[in-house]
Amino acid sequence: MTMAALSPTAQFGPAPREVIARDVLRAGVGGRLPTTVHYQESLGVGSGTVQKALKDLRNEGAMSLVARGHQGTFITGLDAALLWSAARLSPVHLLLPPNAPPESMRVATAVAERIAPLGAYTTVGHLRGAETRLRAIEAHQADIALMSAGAAGDLLAAGAGHRTLTLESGTYYAPGSLVVVTRTPGPGHGTDGAALRIGIDLDSDDHQRLTHAEFPEGAGRYVPTDFTSVPRAVLLGEIDAGIWHTVDSLIPLDAAGLTVAPLSRPDAVELARAISAAVLVATRDNIPGVLLARAANEGRDLLATSAPAPGSDSPGGDDPLRLRV
Repeated sequence: MTMAALSPTAQFGPAPREVIARDVLRAGVGGRLPTTVHYQESLGVGSGTVQKALKDLRNEGAMSLVARGHQGTFITGLDAALLWSAARLSPVHLLLPPNAPPESMRVATAVAERIAPLGAYTTVGHLRGAETRLRAIEAHQADIALMSAGAAGDLLAAGAGHRTLTLESGTYYAPGSLVVVTRTPGPGHGTDGAALRIGIDLDSDDHQRLTHAEFPEGAGRYVPTDFTSVPRAVLLGEIDAGIWHTVDSLIPLDAAGLTVAPLSRPDAVELARAISAAVLVATRDNIPGVLLARAANEGRDLLATSAPAPGSDSPGGDDPLRLRV
């Protein structure tokens, strides 16, 4: 067959073994594999090419199959690491909120440790706004987005083509990590007698809801503020108070003349608890998302600490989590 006779997919698309390996990873043990005719038609290749790819993957120990007549061919066993290599998948890219809160980094490390035995790294990027991170995975610019249970509940419509893994309470906002920052000795009114200026992040659904709960209408005047910059905005006199998700700081806030206090209104405290769980979101066909969800369904706690097997903790024995800049 000449190159001119080949379809564009056959000339430039992924090899049959790559496509089959990805399908096996998605389907898992007990899943059904598409037919040989499906691969011929979708990839523009001959039956012999598909059969060779299937045979090679079986001989390499990447998978085992059983044919059940008209019901189709089913997967009876798989080696995820061998299939990942055969599928030629890129490192897993995980999107976190900005400023790398410690809770988010713990989740990212857990994801990287779960992915590492496959021989893959996990790279981390930061994007402001849960909706922005969601749009990035929908555009296939990343594999997984991390958001709070509150944002996930607001943004994810039922049956919208997403796969979610909800972790335990406190994994996105740890208890006590959401605080009110003011100038010492505390909130009141600005030095000019004007109404309290309250920072509110219009790009963060969580921050808007928390701010309205802690500072209801009439408590002051809302001022658009990046929630990660609330301490700086208070220090510079741009706002008088704002809710902040605590992160490590080189200079303690009290040393800078700021006061940090817990949320005080019952509605805000309850809301913080209700939205505190971390949610990992992927598109339904995303392989890393499929594998993480499958592990959870098998009862394996993503955040459980366990000693990795010697030589299998990461692709090269080093940190499996990489920062993408």
